[in-house]
Amino acid sequence: MRRFPDGPTEGLLEFAPHELLRELGTTTWLRLPGTGELPARAVATLLHGDESTGLEALLTVLRRRRRYPFDLHIVLGNVEAALEGPGFAHRFLDSQADGNRVWSSPAAPAEVPAAETCPQRRAADAVLGELLAAPLDALVDLHNTTGANPFHAIVADETPAALELATRFCTTLLRWDLGAGTLLEAVAPYAPAVAVECGLPGRRGSTAFAVDGLRRALGPRPGTVAAADHDLVRDLRRVTVVEGVRFRFGGRPDHEADLVLAPDGDAANLRAVPAGHVIGHVHPGAELPLRVTGPDGGDLTDELLAVAADGAVVTRTVSTPVMVVRTVEAARKDCYCYLAATS
Repeated sequence: MRRFPDGPTEGLLEFAPHELLRELGTTTWLRLPGTGELPARAVATLLHGDESTGLEALLTVLRRRRRYPFDLHIVLGNVEAALEGPGFAHRFLDSQADGNRVWSSPAAPAEVPAAETCPQRRAADAVLGELLAAPLDALVDLHNTTGANPFHAIVADETPAALELATRFCTTLLRWDLGAGTLLEAVAPYAPAVAVECGLPGRRGSTAFAVDGLRRALGPRPGTVAAADHDLVRDLRRVTVVEGVRFRFGGRPDHEADLVLAPDGDAANLRAVPAGHVIGHVHPGAELPLRVTGPDGGDLTDELLAVAADGAVVTRTVSTPVMVVRTVEAARKDCYCYLAATS
């Protein structure tokens, strides 16, 4: 891990995003010293190598050269994956662990690979040590989504401080309780923390949203914490493709694909869909090739999904899809989507 405890070297933040990452080469922690009047704040981004918006927004804000009344800690995650190939093309490399599934703390233990065999875990432990020693007043973790999603923010708890921080970005919020070893989960027991989903990468609107929210998040905090009016989605269940199932997006099942997922499934993200909503298709009579699990890892598949007589994979109940992806790599390396209960 690269460390910059006394701020960036001269000219470092003037590099274009890809040039900056090439200069850094690996996971980086940077402390931008402030006046010390207030506790530190932190911004993390690029925990996944294909999520470029957070880095672009962060550089835009930092190039204003404002000196804050607090130390600002910056975390740039999977630099190696971001540099691979054409750049910003891989969530994480085949030789790596997922950079947002390796975070752990005494208050939020995670089931992750052993530190001695996982460079990503070692880097995460080092970064977390710096953040929690600050001490920390707030953390913002900037992400992109793989499919089209409304802008939304994720909290690990519903404390007023966490909700207020989240609504500085938007008023569509998700309550995360899946215990996946994320940075959000590791920091939340110690300080208000939010993960912000800034839409698809490579879009001006995504960067503008992240810049505006980041400026508010780094601005004055209210003396009395009161979250704005918001919509909060709870009770997420994780939907994965069964290992070994051959699948693709679009078309019909054939000799090359046992499961075909709807190519526009992400159009339903954060919208309530009725029972019978079609997720994809399998060969008629085939077993369900998706699995749904809850926070405790329990199998909820038969409660939420079914295969119709014609091979359509459908929802059993009214549900709200969240973070539906649209690439095979994203579905394999993480999950196809989450389903939230809709009352």
